[in-house]
Amino acid sequence: MKPSGKSLRYGYTTGACATAAAKAALDSILSGGFRDTVRITLPDGSPAVFSLEQCSLSHSSSRCCVRKDAGDDPDVTNGFLICCEVETDHTLADGSVVFLRGPGVGEVTLPGLGIEVGDPAINPVPRTMICQSLQELLDEYAIKGGVRVTVSVPGGEEVALKTLNARVGVKGGISIIGTSGRVIPYSEEAFLQSTARMVQVARQSGTRELVVTAGIRSEKMLKPFFSSLPDTACIHYGNRIGSTLELVRQDNCFDRVTVGVMLAKATKLAQGERDLSSRSVDLNREFIAGLLWDTGYGEDAVRRAGGLELVRAIVEIIPFSSGEPFYTKLAESCRKVCRNYLPSGHLDFVLITMDNGCILCNEHGCRDMHR
Repeated sequence: MKPSGKSLRYGYTTGACATAAAKAALDSILSGGFRDTVRITLPDGSPAVFSLEQCSLSHSSSRCCVRKDAGDDPDVTNGFLICCEVETDHTLADGSVVFLRGPGVGEVTLPGLGIEVGDPAINPVPRTMICQSLQELLDEYAIKGGVRVTVSVPGGEEVALKTLNARVGVKGGISIIGTSGRVIPYSEEAFLQSTARMVQVARQSGTRELVVTAGIRSEKMLKPFFSSLPDTACIHYGNRIGSTLELVRQDNCFDRVTVGVMLAKATKLAQGERDLSSRSVDLNREFIAGLLWDTGYGEDAVRRAGGLELVRAIVEIIPFSSGEPFYTKLAESCRKVCRNYLPSGHLDFVLITMDNGCILCNEHGCRDMHR
């Protein structure tokens, strides 16, 4: 959960850390020794200074590590070492940089990420940052030829299992990422960049259908109904359903989209909210009670619903079924809001409960979904 009431500390991306490690390694080869810190320039032109760890130097190669500091962001790679081994090679074209994959860095196995399949998962902006930093040093010391940079992340293969890297075709480790060089805590931009990559990979994989859910739990609920679809067809919106559906619309390559939303979040979506997090939208008992009243339920049901602490407990008052007008009206309202973001194409909406099943709603009406 995002901390409240305090200023959040920024951190640095794996791409910025790799740039610092690579620059320090090449500098040690050219200068003959290591400095205590290394200074790099971020994409916006501002400087950043990093401390170095576990440095070693031989005649034509050097290895340096920088410890990732994600600030106050709950980044799974926070505290990990980002390491680069740099080797000068006079047989390469002047100023060229060859990227190699070390332990803990993933390999790209699917198109759509802007990196060649088979290459190490070092994203375009970090590649540019590293190349520019190394080019400055090569020019400063008038060095001919190029360099080989092997990026590694000790423990990266294990921590990658906690991410969705495999979903976008990054196997065997983490990605070296970042567009600004900074980690902004709880950044919507960073989340949506990840979502955009998922959409791009889905398109490149050839699927014309998407299943859009909040995360793994709701995806697992729907996956049995879409067993013919590849994993790449499943996109997560977290809480940012409006922004995610806008990304899908902008891509404009999918004929059919199914949106699945849990019952509690559905009561927020039905009100037109585009961010479904509890930080942004509180439980609106008046809305729920009003929907019950409008769909023909009596005063007792309305009163009991008005006292609920958890929305999911409403199934104890009204059995979860497409035969109940409350749920069909809720699902229809949610689908209407989603249609605002996806004005064309086939759109299905699924209302989900963990223990009571799913209700599918589309232009033909609503029905219970059965495995």
